[in-house]
Amino acid sequence: MKEIKVNSKKSYSVFITNDVNLLRGLIHTYKFHSLFILTDENVYNLYGKFLDKLFPNILGLKVIKPGEKNKNINTIMDVYDSLIEKNADKKTTLVAFGGGVVGDIAGFVASTYMRGIKLIYVPTTLMAQCDSSIGGKNGFDYKGYKNIIGSFYQPEFVFSNINFLKTLDNRQYLNGLAEIIKYAIICDINLLNYINQNKKGLSERESDKLFHVVYQCSKIKAKIVEEDEFDLNKRQILNFGHTVGHAIESYFNFEILHGEAVAIGMITEAYMAMKLGYISEKHFNEIVELINYFNLPTKIKVDDIELLFSIMHKDKKKTGEKLKFVLPYDLGHAIITTDLKENFIFDVLKYCLGG
Repeated sequence: MKEIKVNSKKSYSVFITNDVNLLRGLIHTYKFHSLFILTDENVYNLYGKFLDKLFPNILGLKVIKPGEKNKNINTIMDVYDSLIEKNADKKTTLVAFGGGVVGDIAGFVASTYMRGIKLIYVPTTLMAQCDSSIGGKNGFDYKGYKNIIGSFYQPEFVFSNINFLKTLDNRQYLNGLAEIIKYAIICDINLLNYINQNKKGLSERESDKLFHVVYQCSKIKAKIVEEDEFDLNKRQILNFGHTVGHAIESYFNFEILHGEAVAIGMITEAYMAMKLGYISEKHFNEIVELINYFNLPTKIKVDDIELLFSIMHKDKKKTGEKLKFVLPYDLGHAIITTDLKENFIFDVLKYCLGG
């Protein structure tokens, strides 16, 4: 097991392992005595029989419907109701056992129930292990706008068991690979080279390859969170592909997975970077080829570009009336900018997504 320290305002550890049995020891070490488990139907169907073995001292269990469409205020209220029904109090620890949607909901509930209860993340998807379980961001979608309501709330610890990733369906697995590719393109040329050199092993979910990329992405995320916990400056670099990607998710009513939308967003925003001279055509083509290799989408037909553009203007990342983009600047680096002209953005959207 490897441990990564996240030295945010509230410090905590990210544990990465191949042995799920270590979780019970951690719970004992941290002296948690009243656990309330939040999971979804997909995860429960896989691991429901083992919950007693994984988690001692269970006060209650709430199983929610899976998918981004259910990351809404109604689900939040249902979880509150379940906590109240089980007499959960300030000594209760909420365990998010699942992927990004479960984590986002659990984080928001933990931050607001009784003005804050303890939280543990046990991410079961590649995206959650590499990205969403680290850094304290949480929230839910409202009126079609992704993560428009939320808070920052750090867990007691994160427990990433690589073997959980072996049970993901292929679409969900590739969904997480999109975020790993994102980290490599904008933050770490060595990680990008590793992915390119081990594409086959990653496609086949070889344990050592998975352990390496989860560990490296977690280290990158931890370092960035330490420097900018509340997403005011440097942390926004992790939004590469997300300005376009979030709008695509909303436009298609969340029928497209987050990683799929981000993959399309990365291509679109990398094309912007190429047109502005920030990356070469060669590097742009390398990005496209890598995303293509893992059978992630590189484009999608958007019939109403003006509607997509208007959705982008509701994005929480914008500054005033200016849209904020993260663009690759060579490989392994990126810049954050609000200086793109609206007609340039619109023309790129029309070119890349307008068919």
